This record gives sequence, C-alpha cells and structure tokens, in this order.
Amino acid sequence: MRYTKGIFMLLVLVMASARAQSLLPTPLPKAAPELPKVEMPKALTLPQAQEILLQNNLTITAARYGLEAMQAQKLIASFKPNPIISFGAEQFDFGHPFRKLIATDSNSAANRVYTYRYEQIIERGAKRQLRTQVAELQAQSAAAQLADATRQQLFQLKQSFYTAVLARENLKVADENLYLTKNLEQLIKLHIEAGDTAAGDLIKFQVNTVQYQRDYLAAQLAYQQATRDVVNLLGAQPAPQPIAIQFPTNAALGTTSGSTDQTLNVAVNIVGELKAEPLTLTLAELQQEAMANRPDVMAAQRNLEAAQRACDLAQALRHRDLDIAGEYQRNGGENTFGVVVSVPLFLHNHHQGEINQALAQLQQAKTQLAQVQLQMMTDVDKAYRAYEMSQKMLQIYTLETLSKAEEAFRIAGYSYKEGATSLLELRDAQRTYNQTRVAYNQAHFDYRMSLFQLELAIGKTLVP
Repeated sequence: MRYTKGIFMLLVLVMASARAQSLLPTPLPKAAPELPKVEMPKALTLPQAQEILLQNNLTITAARYGLEAMQAQKLIASFKPNPIISFGAEQFDFGHPFRKLIATDSNSAANRVYTYRYEQIIERGAKRQLRTQVAELQAQSAAAQLADATRQQLFQLKQSFYTAVLARENLKVADENLYLTKNLEQLIKLHIEAGDTAAGDLIKFQVNTVQYQRDYLAAQLAYQQATRDVVNLLGAQPAPQPIAIQFPTNAALGTTSGSTDQTLNVAVNIVGELKAEPLTLTLAELQQEAMANRPDVMAAQRNLEAAQRACDLAQALRHRDLDIAGEYQRNGGENTFGVVVSVPLFLHNHHQGEINQALAQLQQAKTQLAQVQLQMMTDVDKAYRAYEMSQKMLQIYTLETLSKAEEAFRIAGYSYKEGATSLLELRDAQRTYNQTRVAYNQAHFDYRMSLFQLELAIGKTLVP
C-alpha cells in the first residue's frame, strides 16, 4: 500500500509540473540572422568570384537549407512510434472525494479505481524501413538539386564575369579610339597650317568625333553595369569608393591610352582574358558526359526511386499495426494487471486512396525523368551547335586579322601625314580597325560562352 501511495503522489506531482509548464509564456522566435557581409577585393578574378559565390550566393544558400531540411526529414522518418503512458482515476464520491483514496470502503458501493497503462504501437509491413528509404532518396534528390543550383549559378557567374571582361575590353577600344582621334586632330591642324588641307575637313572631322565620344560613354556604362551584375550574383555590396581603371600601352600604335589614370565608379575591377584555348569535342562524348554528370537528371532519378519506395510504403499501410498495452489497476484494496491488444478494422478505409496517389506520383516521376532527359539532350545539341559556329567565327577573327587591320590603319596614317592619302580614307581605315577590334573581342567572348554553355549542358567543367 505504501508503494501504491508513492506512485500516486509522484503522478500527481508530474501532472502539476506539466500544468505549470503549459502556463508559462511561449518564447518568441529568434530573428533570422543577418547575412554575413562579403569583403570584395578591388581586383576580382574568376576563381575568387567562384569561391565567394559558393559561400554567399543566396540561391545556393537556400538550396543548402533545403538539403538540411530533407536530412532532418530522414531522421524523423527513422523514428519508431513513441510509447504512451496514461493514468486514470475513477469512481470518486461527490460528497467525500478525498476520503478512502486508497483503502477499500465497505460502506460504499463503488471504491476508487486507479489505472496505470503503458502502450506501444508495433508497426508491421516494414513501414519504418520504407519511410527511411523514401526520406533517404529524397535527401539524395535534394543534394542533386543543390548541385544543380550551384551549376546554374556558376554558369550565370561566368556569363556575367566575362560580359564584364568584354565590356572592359570594349572600353579599352573606345578609350584608345578617343586618344587616336585627338592625335589625328592635331595632325589635321598641322596640314591646315601647311596649307595642304582645307579648314572644312577639320570641322567635318570634329563633328564625326562625337560618335567616338558616345561610344566611350556607352562602354563606360556597360562596364559599370556588368560589374554590378557580378557583385549582385555574389551576394555582396559594391565598393564604396571609385576604383581606378588602367589600360596597358598599345605599343603597336604608339598610344599610351588617354585614361591610364582614370577613376570609374564600378562595383569591382574585373581581371581576366577573353581568349580561351581551343578544345576538341565530339557530340557523342558530350552526351555521355551529360548522362553521367547532369545533377538535374540525378535528382529526377532519385525522385523516381523515392516514388517507387513510396508505392511500397502505401501498400504496406494495409498491414495492420498492433497497439499493445500493459495495464496495472487498483480497485479499492485489490491490485490487478492485464494486457490489451488493439487491432484496427479496415471497414471504411482500406488505404486504396493512398495507394492510388502513390501510383499517380510514380507515373509523374517517370514522366518528369523522361522530360529532364529529353531537355538534357536538347541542351547538349544546342550548345554543341553554338560551339561549332563560334569556333568557325573565331577562325575568321584571328590575331592575324586584327594585325592586318591595325597595319592598314597605321599605313593610312603615315600616308595621310605624307599627303598621299585623303582624310576620308584615313577615317575609313580607323573605322575598320575599330570595328575589327570590337568583332575580335565579341568572337572570343562568344567562343567562351559556347564552352560555358557546354559545361552547363553536361554538368562538368571543360575550361580550366
């Protein structure tokens, strides 16, 4: 009897403590942590940008949290059902509820009844193992989705980075054009003083100079916006102070570039070259690489496997779980114990709805995998065709082509200085040289982009 009284008092204290805990105010959720501030270098290379991207890009960070959530879901799926402990007290007298709490009352028709029960659900049909397998495959799919998000963001970074490199090279061309224009203006003035050229030619030349000034301002804006796009992808803020931009000397033309000490308000100074080494690639090899490396294909495959396990789990729901309970009961002065086994009766719900839903999701996963594989083959084919075209264009705009245009412009300058060439021919040679340099930059940019598009299509790095 002393033992029974001790158990009763302990249960009363536990229930009172739980009630007190429930009355405590719920703590407010903590505010979301602020994103770390990224310290950007003034001069940024592509490897540095990739390292910053992997650490701070918001899309990749969100996908990483999604993977952590799926890993937590895997842990939840592996748990067994929690046991239940229950206590019951019955048949208290309204007139004297605290009299004869434990002992038998011979004057009462009904004595106090105390019941202690411990029950545990026993799952059948390997439900826990199947749940764990489904969650594991979903976690693998989330990991592949993280890799796919990284693939997409790295491509966008490379695209934005080399767009900035192209803008910087075109800015260099526009800068040198202004410098050359100033030199030509001085040369025309010398011819006018010598009486070899009419003053009207200088006026026409100065009017046409506006085009080069406009091109220079447009190139400045393009470089500023391109660097801002790079910084935005990195999840960083632009530099608070303007950054000095310096261009190397063009020894072939004898120019020192008019803006070697110029300061531009750009987010960061991009360091990189447009030129890329030629690669020999075949379409069949690229398709095989894509089948083996594309993370979105891997994610779709894991989703299909998870859907297959989910079908098995839905079928396993038809295996009846057992609810087994052990019970101790004190009725007045009598102590008894017993065992209770509960089995559900599938009279109204035979889990056919869950099975049909799992089968439909399985067909959906198969269709999505087929769609992803078809898209993969389309991406590889399109990227390879663009690679072939850019390679042909690169063969047109070689260093030899650029040097010929440069040589033609230099010869035209010497000829005009000696009076053997008209000003119109000199301006035409300058325009041709300018267009050739811009087209040369664009050809190398397009070739690099075609390589990056191939990397995106196959899910593997091609350019070191």
